[in-house]
Amino acid sequence: MFHKPFLGMAAAAALSLVPVTAKADPSFGFGISFIFGGDVAVGVRVFSDDEAERGALAVGLDYKLRSKAWRPNIGAAYLDEDFYVDLSLGLDLTTNELDYGIGLGLTSGVDAPAAVAPPPPSPGA
Repeated sequence: MFHKPFLGMAAAAALSLVPVTAKADPSFGFGISFIFGGDVAVGVRVFSDDEAERGALAVGLDYKLRSKAWRPNIGAAYLDEDFYVDLSLGLDLTTNELDYGIGLGLTSGVDAPAAVAPPPPSPGA
């Protein structure tokens, strides 16, 4: 069971990320998570960035299929143009216990990586 100071610290940590996430355009995802301990969840994610081929912070909400419980979570994700992979820390709202998961899903609103321009020709060539 969690004590109120712990939940307050978690809320403060989440709010401290708001200025960081406001600098980039968010993107979204829908996927499946495998919860360590034997459960499977489906859910949605909001990512702190919309650039492909880089990492981003993730905030999500899952529904655990076996235990029939909601699981708000935070984590880190690797984004590609069409999919994401994430590691998350969630709170099972039925048991009030923390759990860890790994997820995979589809993304929406992720931009393709910027093309790298070739260097200009040297003046002596």
